[in-house]
Amino acid sequence: MDLGEHVLFVHAHPDDETLSTGAAIATIAQAGTASVLTLTLGERGEVRPERAQAAQDAGSLAALRSVELDRAIVALGATRVEPEARFEDSGMAWVDGVAAPSADVTVHALTSQRDSDVELLVLDAVQRVRPAALVTYDEDGGYGHPDHRAVHRAVVAVGRDLRIPVYVRAQEPADVAVPLAPVADRVREALAAHASQLAVDGDAVVHVGGQREPIAQVEHYRAVRSSTPLGWGSTVVVGLVALVVGTVGTFTFRAVEPWGLVLALAAAVGIVVGPRLLGSRIASIAASVGVLVPIAIVALDPFRTAGSAGLLEADLAGWLWVLVPAAAALVAMGWPTEAGMARIREAARG
Repeated sequence: MDLGEHVLFVHAHPDDETLSTGAAIATIAQAGTASVLTLTLGERGEVRPERAQAAQDAGSLAALRSVELDRAIVALGATRVEPEARFEDSGMAWVDGVAAPSADVTVHALTSQRDSDVELLVLDAVQRVRPAALVTYDEDGGYGHPDHRAVHRAVVAVGRDLRIPVYVRAQEPADVAVPLAPVADRVREALAAHASQLAVDGDAVVHVGGQREPIAQVEHYRAVRSSTPLGWGSTVVVGLVALVVGTVGTFTFRAVEPWGLVLALAAAVGIVVGPRLLGSRIASIAASVGVLVPIAIVALDPFRTAGSAGLLEADLAGWLWVLVPAAAALVAMGWPTEAGMARIREAARG
């Protein structure tokens, strides 16, 4: 098993950390550091009758579940990481066979937030604890819970932007397998800590609604493969098209003045900025290189091979053809991600 020496587990609700990733947390905690970030306190969950009074005594279900989360994390040997802010549980309802937030979900719920704001909370925690890897739900959230899916999207986005490996819980054998047996006692103690939501009965968990779920004897994890939003094949195509745009534009932008320059600049800026608008910085870099290389070699003529062609004359058109694509490339490559923009907005608010 090799997820990393310090792993941050990111979940939506208390008890998810143990039900979904308990064996991995306990295993990593034995040899390294396991941190747990939980973005809501599960205030919309039901309560087992045996714990109804405890919830009243605690003041709220959220307060009780926070205490239970503390106990579970201690049992697993992990460290709890508090988010910079906390969202509300979205609840869940089945709509035409698909999991959706509860009908009365509030504006403070996790699923009511922009993806960039959820990413911001994950990003802040990652920057504080600096893990070697991130672990969360798969893209379906395990069983479709909308809060789980929102957390998955945020963790994958942050991992991609910061180049941190991301692993998701898988139902079938994948890249990493974590056996329960060596840490079974720790996991069972952690499960028992979540007494408002479940009970341990032999080798199974009984949920508040009466559903029985076997305790997984092996937890499987799949590495999320790093890729650009456009894919590597599309990135190569973008780079080649940009090379054609840069080359043809360099030789023809003076052909029909001023429309030759206008069309060449529009094509160059579009091929450079377009991939960035689609979320791919890598493809934008490929496009920038494709456009700027022929400009640098042919238009600037560093080897003095252009002779008297005068492809870059010291006039307005010549300088616009050199400077506008270069400026577009700088802006496209340097523009912050959605998480980065969220941090900028947060800083601006003070």
